[in-house]
Amino acid sequence: MNKINKLLKFGVVNLLDTVIGLFARNPITHKLLLMPGYEPLRWRLGWWRAWRTFEMAGERVPAYAHFLKRHKQKKTLSYIGSIEKNFKKVPEMDKQTYIKKWSILERSVDGKLPKRGVVVDESSGSSGTPTSWVRGPAERAATRQLLQVGFARSTQQLKKQPFVINAFSLGAWATGMNVTTSLTDFTMIKSIGPDKDKIVATMLEFGTSYTYIILSYPPFLKSLFDDSRVNWEEYTIVLAFGGEGISENMRTHLNKYAHTVLGSYGASDLEINIAIETDFTVALRQAIAKNPKLSKELTQQAEYGVLPMIFQFNPFDYIIETNTNGELLVTITRKQNINPRIRYNIHDRGHVLRVKDLVPVLEEYGFQSILRQKFLDLPLVFHYGRSDMSVDFNGAVVAPDGLRDVIFGDEKLTNEIENHRLISYEDKDGNKQLHIALQLRQGIDFAKSEIDRYYLYIFNELRKINADFDHAIITSSEAMLPSIAFYEFRTGPFVRDGKKLKNEYVWNISELEKNQWNLNEKYHVTK
Repeated sequence: MNKINKLLKFGVVNLLDTVIGLFARNPITHKLLLMPGYEPLRWRLGWWRAWRTFEMAGERVPAYAHFLKRHKQKKTLSYIGSIEKNFKKVPEMDKQTYIKKWSILERSVDGKLPKRGVVVDESSGSSGTPTSWVRGPAERAATRQLLQVGFARSTQQLKKQPFVINAFSLGAWATGMNVTTSLTDFTMIKSIGPDKDKIVATMLEFGTSYTYIILSYPPFLKSLFDDSRVNWEEYTIVLAFGGEGISENMRTHLNKYAHTVLGSYGASDLEINIAIETDFTVALRQAIAKNPKLSKELTQQAEYGVLPMIFQFNPFDYIIETNTNGELLVTITRKQNINPRIRYNIHDRGHVLRVKDLVPVLEEYGFQSILRQKFLDLPLVFHYGRSDMSVDFNGAVVAPDGLRDVIFGDEKLTNEIENHRLISYEDKDGNKQLHIALQLRQGIDFAKSEIDRYYLYIFNELRKINADFDHAIITSSEAMLPSIAFYEFRTGPFVRDGKKLKNEYVWNISELEKNQWNLNEKYHVTK
């Protein structure tokens, strides 16, 4: 009977895949699939799809069969009990334990790649050698459909013709390539890459009769508006960012120039558009930032010392879980992907909250205004940044996102800091040291009185938002108190900036490297 039930479930899922595939081809009909009221069904069907994809991969993907055998896991799940609980027994994978252990062919369905329709892109290699990712026709079609639906929703109220400027890194890089291929047939687009001169030239050439939808990484978007060659007030601009989060202060700063500022959550390891910010999630995040009680009720901000980004995702396409270390595990439920990823850990911290569990909390706190902005009942994922993008200081976890929020809490720092970095190392006596490095924009020079005041401000704000960091300072020995310094543009530890696609926000270095980088330990915090 249980086997019959499984066959019936998989049969229903296969039938729905066919029907939904027809709706998903067009952004207008695709929007019908996201109508509110069906979230419980999407949730349940998503788990069935994940179950089906797991069993298919165990039978047809050579690397995954070896992976399961190595972890002593059967290729089928128990038919008895909750699918969610049974699925948690499946071993999680990541780049080190799975991607780097087997070749691309071994990780492919039936151990081979299709002869046509496959696109190869690569991740940036910010953590090492760039990694190639293969994406078949079905996966690329799904990514294209999701991006087009998101694009259509974000532009439906615009009065001027949309003109997309793709300022993500181009070439073989995953995000830039996928954005271009997904939107080329759907709108007017120019793929420029992160080149301010070309973007400025394009906008000056085409004039103010378009709505410019500029897509890029947050640091680049911020720096773009520092350019005085464009009278930004004359242009209608929408910003879409990815790759890293932003503070609400930075969003406020960007909203001085842009009509809308929304982010997308994805990863080269998985797909570039797993979840999106909506007006609802932005309003919720802003309320959490202002209300400590609401934050305590809904988030782990106190533990991680950073305000989470909040996105919504479709559980029919992605199952997102949290492991015991607080890291997100993502399963792409689609069986057509030629390189399946099941319970894949990209080492991001976060957790999922369903809207049905959120609504009573918002009603209790009187946030009806936020509820009125809810047009999707899709579940939310709270994202706190990379789990391996932080440093330990005397038992406290200090995240670069927390430092980012402090910087964007002050208008002068927002305008005059180019980049920031947490640098951890051991000194010659074996003491663990934390150095906060702040790179000034080109041509900026702080007066000494301002420098001392901002050193104190930054430390005080970090201690306010991160209780563990405050306690770590109080209990630290004098020899281990953190230090902070400003650096002129592209000097000291920032001398090589600009040679990689993404900013580096955390360094763990040796004492020898510390001397090499000539760290300016100009100010040490006091207890």
